[in-house]
Amino acid sequence: MLTTFVQGQITQIIAEPFANHDTTGIAELEGMITYRIYVEMTNEDDEISAIFGDSESPLSISSTTSFYNLSLGSDLGWEINPALLPFFPLIQYDSWLTIGASNSGESSNMGNTIGMEGAFNSFNSGGDFVVDNSIGGSIFSLAGDPTAAAGDDLRVLIGQLTTSGIVESSLNIQMFINGFQSQNSVVQDVSIIFPSGCDDATACNYTPDGTDSSACIYPLDCEDCDGNCLDANSDGVCDCEEQEDLPGCTQPDADNFDPDATLDDGTCVIGGCTYPMAYNYTAAATYDDGNCIFAGCTNPAALNFDAAAIEDDGNCLILGCMDPIGFDFDISANVPGACDYPAPCVSDIDGDGAVDVFDLLIFFESYGNPCE
Repeated sequence: MLTTFVQGQITQIIAEPFANHDTTGIAELEGMITYRIYVEMTNEDDEISAIFGDSESPLSISSTTSFYNLSLGSDLGWEINPALLPFFPLIQYDSWLTIGASNSGESSNMGNTIGMEGAFNSFNSGGDFVVDNSIGGSIFSLAGDPTAAAGDDLRVLIGQLTTSGIVESSLNIQMFINGFQSQNSVVQDVSIIFPSGCDDATACNYTPDGTDSSACIYPLDCEDCDGNCLDANSDGVCDCEEQEDLPGCTQPDADNFDPDATLDDGTCVIGGCTYPMAYNYTAAATYDDGNCIFAGCTNPAALNFDAAAIEDDGNCLILGCMDPIGFDFDISANVPGACDYPAPCVSDIDGDGAVDVFDLLIFFESYGNPCE
């Protein structure tokens, strides 16, 4: 197909991105791009009169995927009611053809179509737009329509296409040089020029209007786009050359110690005594292993005997006679108890406070011999 022109006033047909739907946040259109199609011309008064096709000069616009066409949209740009856009915002991304106007508010002298019903039926279902029969078909403007003229920017809008695919086209266009019908010019079998360039913002050669992912250039693993070593921790070693951290338990005394781990992930399982009052309390323990050592009094005879104590702390409290004079003096006692002392008058056997014959009788009674 031709991409340059050697006749007439048309210089090229270009596609400009109108919306990249990877950034619009519209899930239904994700991955698609909406393009506006323009015919560029030489003079401000150059005017497009028709876009046509037939069996000898087919008109075709196709996508490797499909075209987005909203049921509320229109075949032609000049049929779109701008008052509907606030209520149905997706209409602004509908696919359509036109000569000059993108909505009904931009022109009061709208054009028309003939012989394109079948092509629009396919197009509205997401398919290709093709006019290649012997009868042919055309989109045409009416005389005096200012939107069909090139104007200050030397171009005329002829369509909008929303697709995620690669577009191929063959267009036939009739125009009036400087607007004079007597000076008409026709170009045939020309294609739309789409912007090239990388469409990935993470690539080194990203182009905002780019549409070609295969054109993207990425830095090497260890370098940035300027060839500099990537060193996140500034240790002088490129990130991709550093040993990757291996998470795991790095504490040798843990039940699940991993000798290959280089980064402790906080999963260590450590057994030990978890009672803070214990002699061998282990603050790092994650579970109690039943081996707590409690210090306390281990003497069963003590007042403060602790059955749970494993180690004697030397603080047993022993109740007993602490007076060496007492008959029941206890050398281990540290808590004073009652003492048993000898009577002050040993001969007062009956304890009446006097030593007399009665005491003697008790003595003889104890040591006498029975009569036989």
